[in-house]
Amino acid sequence: MTNVQKNEILQLIETEKQRLGSYVAVAKKCGISETSLSQVRSGKYAAQGDDIYETIALALGYEFDDSTWVICEDTTNFRLVTEVLLDAKEESMFMGISHKAGAGKTSASDVFLSQNKMRGTFKVSCKEWNGTKFLRNIAREIGADVPDGYVTTGEIIESIAEAFKKKAHTKPMLIIDQANSLKPAALRTLIHLFNECEDILGLVVLGTENLEVEIKRGVRYNKPGYDELDSRLGRKYIHLIGSTLLDARKICEANGVKDKELQVRIFKQCEPTKITLSDGKSIEVVEDMRRLKRIVKRERLKMKYA
Repeated sequence: MTNVQKNEILQLIETEKQRLGSYVAVAKKCGISETSLSQVRSGKYAAQGDDIYETIALALGYEFDDSTWVICEDTTNFRLVTEVLLDAKEESMFMGISHKAGAGKTSASDVFLSQNKMRGTFKVSCKEWNGTKFLRNIAREIGADVPDGYVTTGEIIESIAEAFKKKAHTKPMLIIDQANSLKPAALRTLIHLFNECEDILGLVVLGTENLEVEIKRGVRYNKPGYDELDSRLGRKYIHLIGSTLLDARKICEANGVKDKELQVRIFKQCEPTKITLSDGKSIEVVEDMRRLKRIVKRERLKMKYA
């Protein structure tokens, strides 16, 4: 690891301390002791190697990747996701985006997070967590004071709510990515988080189309908590559109593929599907942005070695 990278990580520690309120919270988020963090900050950490820097970097979202891929913000799906996130933050609302994998939900929310980190915005990327694991990850991310050892779900929710209430002046915002991975009990904890933080916290859950399907199925079959959860998310889930030919052109252009005919061929290779918009118009869109990205990268390699 270079000294430049280490200095950037040290600066990231200071930024995170401002966000979370204390070095203790930063150390907990990084999974290291406060003493170790203090030694790193002062340049007196005794252990050899860069492991401690890598641990901190991973926990605080430091980007080691020097990829030349450019995220194009002037595209349909990017604008839709950003608009939802802004609305939820400014109006302190709970909202849901449920759409197919590869639609660009994660990349748009990552950009939003990077632009609003110092304005009370936080993000958790979920795995197949139960309720306690989910809440502990939220608590660690936002710097909530949760003691080690056994605590009840209710106690963790109270700690999280208290942390958000202290940030009320920033209009705090929580983005929950890959929410469809969560166990049902974890999803239901959002009911209590809403009750504790109504009109204080903005929250957006991002997931595949299965997120909406499972919640609506739970409501239909009267499964415990699902009607309350659906209600708190507004009973309506935002669906994205996809990448139009114009969007694909912009993405190609931003990433070095400037030939107009090649841009069209790339769009066609992604096998666009026809959708009907709310105004009745039909358009062709690419729904899997990962596939578009892969083909653009392939064409760049061809140009590089031509």
